[in-house]
Amino acid sequence: MTVTLAPWETRIHKTVVIGQWVALMIGVIADMVRTGGGVLSWMAVVLATAYAVGTTVIPASRYTARFGAETITLAGATLLAIVLTLTNGPDSPYLLLSMGPPILATLYGGLRAGFMTGLLSTTLLGLITLSQGADMVDAAPGAALYLVFVLLVGVIRKLFEDIHQQATELAAETQSATRRLERLEQINGALLRLSEDVSAGRLNAVEVSADSLDNILERFPGSQGKMAIYNESGTVFLSVRGIPDENGYDYTLPLATADAEVGHLELITPRELTPGELGELAAEIYPVSLAFANLRLLDEIVGSAVSEERIRLAREMHDEIGPSLASLGLALDMAAMQMDDDPGLVSDLQVLRSNVTKLVEDVRNSVADLRTAPGPTLTARIMSETAVFQGHPPVVVDIEERRPPRAAIISDLTSIITEATRNAHNHSSASKIVVSGQVDKLFGICSVVDDGVGFDPDHEPEGHFGLIGMRERANRIGASIKFDSKTGVGTAVTVEWGNK
Repeated sequence: MTVTLAPWETRIHKTVVIGQWVALMIGVIADMVRTGGGVLSWMAVVLATAYAVGTTVIPASRYTARFGAETITLAGATLLAIVLTLTNGPDSPYLLLSMGPPILATLYGGLRAGFMTGLLSTTLLGLITLSQGADMVDAAPGAALYLVFVLLVGVIRKLFEDIHQQATELAAETQSATRRLERLEQINGALLRLSEDVSAGRLNAVEVSADSLDNILERFPGSQGKMAIYNESGTVFLSVRGIPDENGYDYTLPLATADAEVGHLELITPRELTPGELGELAAEIYPVSLAFANLRLLDEIVGSAVSEERIRLAREMHDEIGPSLASLGLALDMAAMQMDDDPGLVSDLQVLRSNVTKLVEDVRNSVADLRTAPGPTLTARIMSETAVFQGHPPVVVDIEERRPPRAAIISDLTSIITEATRNAHNHSSASKIVVSGQVDKLFGICSVVDDGVGFDPDHEPEGHFGLIGMRERANRIGASIKFDSKTGVGTAVTVEWGNK
């Protein structure tokens, strides 16, 4: 296994190599001057040079291999012991060069390895001294040099190790601080968007979910996201965006505060997300968790009062405004009957009567909306209804719902879209069914598209009344419905209601 050396280890290694070449030159010159260049001197030059060349060409990383430093320094110490034997033992001019193995052992193995190699070199020097008939005292200076160099390099090594460790920790802390700052910026951006929603009066769960999901999918193109919230009735999907990749990666991230888990985000991405990206994503959805928690708390606090106020307003509209408008309509009808000799005035009265009729219808719908408790969004209803369609083809729901439709029409819209999806699932032989659209309370458009066999919209199969039922429901809520289909191409059922 290759170990990457720290920069300081590489620099010290180069310094030691240069020092050894300097020691070699000093030794060669001093020995040649002393002996005049005998055979033993030239043998010592060859062996000493071979040692210097070897420590130069052997890569520094080889010392970090298993038993690498021990093997290299042992061989070096043995080779230099021969050089010392050839050049007068403890008085050899190559004594400084023999400090190389203990220094390298200390550099790569620490003080223990350095002392062991120094002890080996000292023992060899003592044996050489005794073999040449000299006193052991003569070997003392060399032994002292081995000890001094081992201690010096050991202290330098420890100092550089501490500096390198501190630098590594500082770099890691800087990187961590940078990531925290980026997450804070993301959270700040999400909070700014939420504050803009508050200023614009759009702070509701559906709006928060839709805006947050749009921002997330911008960061991960080609992904599909679903955002759900938990309430008394279970899991309610507030918004769904995108078409999932069949080979994508699934992630479920909780929407949680310190007190409770309020929902979750389901994400399918075309590529695997890194731990860093998942962490950034968790930081980005944390403000959404807070918003959902506060909205749920607000609903619990004011829910009863709002419900009572809705009922009071519905009662007043039904008991006071409704009868007043009905009386006005009757008065206009009587006036028109009495003015039959003035066609122009009668026409104007009929226009007014038509407007009053429309107002009565609007009041009736508003009363129905007020008396109906707010329920799941259209997206949540459709996902719940289509979840029962098992097997092939898969049903993908991709609706951009800013605000749910009015309570008076949401049930019929759900039935129309569900019926169209059921027909496609049962009869189209498609590879995929996509339910998409845009919804914003008073207006919307939704389509159910498949790539199946198609059919003739003008021909209702005998015994089947699905198309008729969809048309009747659309007429009842004032919506338009269109069936586009080509044999072998597929079918698109589009329902549209309200005005932008």
